[in-house]
Amino acid sequence: MIRLFHPLGYPVLIECDAAEPLQIAQESWGSRSPLFDARCLHLTIRMQDGSPPKDPPRYEASPDGFSLVCDSATRGEFSIRAHSACLHVGGAVLERTEWFRYQLLECLVLTALDTIYFVGLHAACVVSPTGAGLLLCGASGSGKSTLAYACARAGWTFVSDDSHLAPGPGDIVTGSSEVIRLREPARRLFPELLTKRSVTAPNGKSCIEVGALQTTAFAPSRDCVFLSRRPGPAVLSSYPEELAVEYFMGYNTRYDRSGAELRLREFVNGRTWLLEYEHLDDAIGTLERLP
Repeated sequence: MIRLFHPLGYPVLIECDAAEPLQIAQESWGSRSPLFDARCLHLTIRMQDGSPPKDPPRYEASPDGFSLVCDSATRGEFSIRAHSACLHVGGAVLERTEWFRYQLLECLVLTALDTIYFVGLHAACVVSPTGAGLLLCGASGSGKSTLAYACARAGWTFVSDDSHLAPGPGDIVTGSSEVIRLREPARRLFPELLTKRSVTAPNGKSCIEVGALQTTAFAPSRDCVFLSRRPGPAVLSSYPEELAVEYFMGYNTRYDRSGAELRLREFVNGRTWLLEYEHLDDAIGTLERLP
């Protein structure tokens, strides 16, 4: 069986003799439409006997791609030259649907697309009511998702809390999820979350999943706003471009990272900011006044 999907708008052809992996791929990417005229990536999934792996896959980059290895029965490889990937899966792994989805299927496909097409951005992406897209950046726990959700509640459009920079002109940013995952303290900020049940995120942490009011799969974006919480009125100031590139590159796993670094330097040129703030409403008002 063969199915064509478009994760993040790129064509990916998945071939498998079993129906279950294709159904899981359908749940992940079945609603995604083609966005980019790109060479199709081919993924073959081979089912075999084997016990469920005890640990997540180990990632290792190479000049021609990368590998993801749990054990001899569960492993994956991607070749840049062949533009193809192969995922070997022990049948018992499919009993853990979300583990298979997050640790193997999505990890392999999205990392392959990152290697050959887009540049991953550790940032949330939102679009203001005026149509200006911007990235909310910062280390884990800095408030990216919280501020993105506050923006969505204020009428902004949500793209993703895990964004990707497409190649080519236009500075198009795409997203891989239409939900926002918030940490437990967000309940104190948004009354509608008080009765929301907690769920376990793909990374194993407890979170609150919320659907944004208005979403889009992609948006042209330029401004990179780094977040810093501190008491007092919100203040927007310039942020060093070199530090912005260093931040984004800190999450890049390519073997050859030179192309990604060049793309990022072009992207951040003249549009990096530091937003220091205490209150969400004040932060949103300041963002709306970006020059």
